[in-house]
Amino acid sequence: MTEVTRELGPGGTRNSLSDVIFSGAVGLSADLIAYLKRLESIDAPMAEIFKTNLGILQTAATEDSRKSLRPKFNASVREALNRMPTTTPADPAASANSTNPGAAASPQIPTTSPNPPVSGPRFFLSQLSVEGFRGIKNEGTPLVLKFDASSVNSVFAQNGTGKSSLYEALQYAIQGSVPRLASMQANENSDSYLANLFHSKGEATIKLTLAPDDGTANVEIEVKRSASGQRTVTSATNHPDPNGLLKSLDQDFTLLDYSTFTRFIEDTALNRGRSFSSLLGLSDYANFRRMIKTVENTQTFRSDFAIAEAEGSKRHHQQGVQGSFDRFSRFYTEVTGQEITDVSKSGEWGPDLVHSLRGVPLLHDALEGKALAVVDFTQLRDEVLKAEGGPDRKRLEALLDQRVLLAAVEAQDSAAEQSGKDLSVAIVDHEALVSSTKGEHLHRLNTAADQFLQSETTWDPHVCPLCNSSLEDPIAQTVASSLAGFKQVDDGRKALREKVLESSFLRRLTKLEGLSALRLSEDQEQAVALRTAAIAGTITLESVTNARDRLTVLESRLTSKVSEVDRSIADLEKKIPPSLVSLTAQISAAKSAQSALQDYITSTTELQSVTTTLSLYERWKSFIGQALSVFSLAESELSNRTLLGLRTEYQQMFAEVMSAGDIVPELARPGTDEHMTVELSSFHGKQNVSARALLSESYRNALAISVFLSAAAGHTKAPRFIVLDDATSSFDSGHQFHLMEQIRTRFQYPARPDGLQFIMFSHDVALEKYFDRLDAEPGWNHQKLQGWPPMTPVTAHGQNPDRLRAEAERFLLAGQTQEGSGLIRQYLEFVLQQIIKKVQVPVPLDLAVNDHSKMVSSCLDAIVYAVKIHEAANQIVLTAQQIGDLKTRHAPSIIANWVSHYGTSGASSFSPAALIGVLNAIDAMRRCFQYDSNGTGDWRFYKSLTKR
Repeated sequence: MTEVTRELGPGGTRNSLSDVIFSGAVGLSADLIAYLKRLESIDAPMAEIFKTNLGILQTAATEDSRKSLRPKFNASVREALNRMPTTTPADPAASANSTNPGAAASPQIPTTSPNPPVSGPRFFLSQLSVEGFRGIKNEGTPLVLKFDASSVNSVFAQNGTGKSSLYEALQYAIQGSVPRLASMQANENSDSYLANLFHSKGEATIKLTLAPDDGTANVEIEVKRSASGQRTVTSATNHPDPNGLLKSLDQDFTLLDYSTFTRFIEDTALNRGRSFSSLLGLSDYANFRRMIKTVENTQTFRSDFAIAEAEGSKRHHQQGVQGSFDRFSRFYTEVTGQEITDVSKSGEWGPDLVHSLRGVPLLHDALEGKALAVVDFTQLRDEVLKAEGGPDRKRLEALLDQRVLLAAVEAQDSAAEQSGKDLSVAIVDHEALVSSTKGEHLHRLNTAADQFLQSETTWDPHVCPLCNSSLEDPIAQTVASSLAGFKQVDDGRKALREKVLESSFLRRLTKLEGLSALRLSEDQEQAVALRTAAIAGTITLESVTNARDRLTVLESRLTSKVSEVDRSIADLEKKIPPSLVSLTAQISAAKSAQSALQDYITSTTELQSVTTTLSLYERWKSFIGQALSVFSLAESELSNRTLLGLRTEYQQMFAEVMSAGDIVPELARPGTDEHMTVELSSFHGKQNVSARALLSESYRNALAISVFLSAAAGHTKAPRFIVLDDATSSFDSGHQFHLMEQIRTRFQYPARPDGLQFIMFSHDVALEKYFDRLDAEPGWNHQKLQGWPPMTPVTAHGQNPDRLRAEAERFLLAGQTQEGSGLIRQYLEFVLQQIIKKVQVPVPLDLAVNDHSKMVSSCLDAIVYAVKIHEAANQIVLTAQQIGDLKTRHAPSIIANWVSHYGTSGASSFSPAALIGVLNAIDAMRRCFQYDSNGTGDWRFYKSLTKR
């Protein structure tokens, strides 16, 4: 990392690694080119392999997909490493300037990343239409809300009038699911609650109209869920990929609710950092970083590259080299009378042996011009046989050859015996560990529970997700403890396999079972079976015990066989002339030396090969570690620079929303990992303290909202709108109004030329009054939901205010008084508030926070009182007829026939005819505050109670 450090300027602010690698807001695909060039300076051949195989992992956007594709990536890398010439320099510094003349062309760098930057226009949301989804039935008459791109769009709804259903409709359309329902347990059949339960067709239809910000034609997308549960996405405007467009709208800032902001502050620093990368527009970089980290993991690297097996093979070949050398040197000395003192002169060993044998006149001609490897020792024995003759000579030669083989394994290996005992102990311990975990079924259950808890972060930790029983200890702790036990079993199984395969016991048993001289016809070989069971993970104490007994028997047979062969050789040597006996022994020793030398050469070659392979693997591991370090440092610098760019805006917004200039929040990624901290750089004079520990809920949420909106404002992704659902639930009225002003003046388009469109859902009555006041001003578009879901239609004032009346009348004419009375309530509230707003009737300050059931009577009292006051002062624009009708007919009629029953829910006892009379009285009361502007029925509201 020397070069990396060298490039950092003073303070790390200029010439930083991220400046070198990341070229700007062009996206990861283009930045990969610079990144790969940097890796070439670390190790060019390794960088080429990395680049060639990069496409395998680039499609992995989630942790699970990265884990599933990792073995494929590593297998491809391993294959490429195994194809590399053995002359490839192991020193990365040497390879940095190397070339590859054999390559016809360099592999193409991938030009697409998992989340490519958006090209083309961004989209405002201009209209939302919903029918048959969740609480919104609206059969045949969809609920339609129109939104203005150049205004803040507020939607107020009392509890139970469809606000949450609208927000969930957007979630289902854009994200493909409703998270609140998806978090339910499988046996609750959450999907069956997506469609309205009372819709006759059981279908849900959601239509989005998107307005491109480049002025081109609107895009209409329809998302439909059939009665059978099938989701289809179509476009009436023939967009080529409507589903892809919806997916591009699914950004972390598009749909924000109260829980999103709460989660941001309360989450762990790691989860916060990972989720916030997307909000910063750096999700591609964060995903790429995690992709490299997945393949860099030491444990999975050793598994995927079979490092343990390769290391075991290396040790085996090292032993082979040493053993064959020891045998050869003994026979070499026996033939030549000399000791080997310099292993670097192995090329001279064969000629030395041949030269010693050529000194015997009987063998000179047969060895003329031959190397040791091609000497035919059978021919040499025939020469001796001719000179001496007789079957005893052949018998002696056979015994001498057999004695050579026995000598190679003659010394009993005490380490092998101890190794066998150690294996028995290890198996007993492992079997005890296995029995303590209670079986594979429990393993799968705990794994499923862990996956559930990872995805369901809001689950009560003291409730079992399987049976809903109460737990004393947190379920996550119990599951983690159980899984740790299973992991210990798995690790123990792997360790036991390596212990068996590398044991001196197994090597000794394999050697002795390979000697035909010790084998009986009824014998059953144990070494192969033991090795197979170890690899398969099925080895048992019984199999090891049998193998140990088998080794004891073979050791005994070996001792007996050596004694038997030695006696036979001694008997034959007494019969044969001494000179020829010595020559025969010398030829046998030379033949054994020939075999030992070949074994030495083979083992040395194999050792060099596996050593080179391990060196290449280690070189790759070092390279991928450096690749991760380089990218992590650059990505961290980029994230911190992006955070630094947001700091002034979110700090100013937080201070203005909460009127807290002496509280200064600070977000940072202090290291090169993905953790993000939320601290207070200043808290009433205290420095660098915890925001989570010190801030109240409303302050924490204000901080989260400030950060989210500041980050979203810098985005260039497809959605140019934000939907906020009850984002200010923890705020008091003053702070709510401050936040609305920040949205209206700081972030909303076109007040901010590159700003966003805001759509806010709220059920807060105090905030609704603020929305009502701003609705008359440019840059604000307010709508109110009215209805009686889930059985009756929901309407929005912004569409057609008199639609409520028409729907109520339709229900009443059909005899459905319960449904109709609910709509009359909404219609009456609307008309009363319309009168108050239009003619500027003063109302009590506490009207917004009064008991909602008294809202109608409070509004009606305020209207009648205002008329009486202005009439007494002789300053009223209403005609005498209008004043009289209001005070003596309409207001008393409404009070008598409706308001007195309103707070007690007794309205449903009225007949349909009486309720239709209430509707007419409401209309007539409104007419008391209007005039016919031109005598043709063009009724308009008075400007105030004193002016037309």
